[in-house]
Amino acid sequence: MKRVIAFGNPLLDTIVLLQDKSLLEKYNLDVDGQKEISLSEMEALKEDIKDYDKTVTAGGCAQNTLKILQWLLKKEYSVTMCGAIGGDSEGKLLEEILKQHGIEPHYIVHKAYPTGTTVSLVTNDNRSLVAHLGAAEIVPLQYIHGTDIITQIEQSDLVYMEGFFLTKRTKTATFILNHCTSHNKMFAFNLCGEYLVDSLPELVDEFLSQADIIFGNRKEFDKICSLKGVSVENFLTALSEHGRGKIIAVTNGPSAVMCFGHGESCVAQAPTLSTEEIVDTTGAGDSFAGGFLAGYLQEKSLKECLQLGCHAAYTIIKRRGCTVPEFSAS
Repeated sequence: MKRVIAFGNPLLDTIVLLQDKSLLEKYNLDVDGQKEISLSEMEALKEDIKDYDKTVTAGGCAQNTLKILQWLLKKEYSVTMCGAIGGDSEGKLLEEILKQHGIEPHYIVHKAYPTGTTVSLVTNDNRSLVAHLGAAEIVPLQYIHGTDIITQIEQSDLVYMEGFFLTKRTKTATFILNHCTSHNKMFAFNLCGEYLVDSLPELVDEFLSQADIIFGNRKEFDKICSLKGVSVENFLTALSEHGRGKIIAVTNGPSAVMCFGHGESCVAQAPTLSTEEIVDTTGAGDSFAGGFLAGYLQEKSLKECLQLGCHAAYTIIKRRGCTVPEFSAS
């Protein structure tokens, strides 16, 4: 049985359908935006939506990717999620949901902090995402040394990390990266956001240099290349040939997805969706990564990995939130 271990922000996602914009106005939220809010604001928001119809699911980039991975692999692989939660009912619910997806939670529990949560306020075709990360941001290096995480890394076929894990956990993230490199472990990294490139440019460079598989969207790579003064195509080609070689997948919204690696480049185009078919683009990039990695673990060609990634993203954006269909994909 192949093994995958991932590191990221374990978040409990709540998706709420709104009839009007009154809640957005109350919390000064954009119709289609993202915002971190304080614990008191999150508690007040939860009170305001307690009687709304809602969908609750496991969220966060890495967890979204693992859900898609296990869906496509029919839960036949050993998959572990690492991170931190609070000692509350939300944390217990998150563990239960993850296990239903065939994912083993390996969380550190901080009793003095709340479990990280996000609320997606949906109005028509738009959604405003608010988050309070809480305990998710606290993963000290002692956690890695004080558990069997190092052993699990060494026994894994793939180690995956979301870019958000780099913030406030730099020592932990860097140790994991270096340990994978020194033990010849396949390491996959998702850039996750343009702001990471701006705020942590040297650290992002280090991860791009050492990672074996890299995911990012065109805007993120445009930001990197603008800082370096090079073209995206030349940068990606050179990066794919760096060291022992690496695979780089670049998404670009509804446009074709590009992939560089193994001395070649290829593209794939997801089926075109009508406006009516697009329900929620939340988690589309995470779903693509999950689909691509499912193909990679099954030793499919780069083209097939791209196609599987596009299939996953295509499926998820037709659903509310990053929720997995009941059936198994063929």
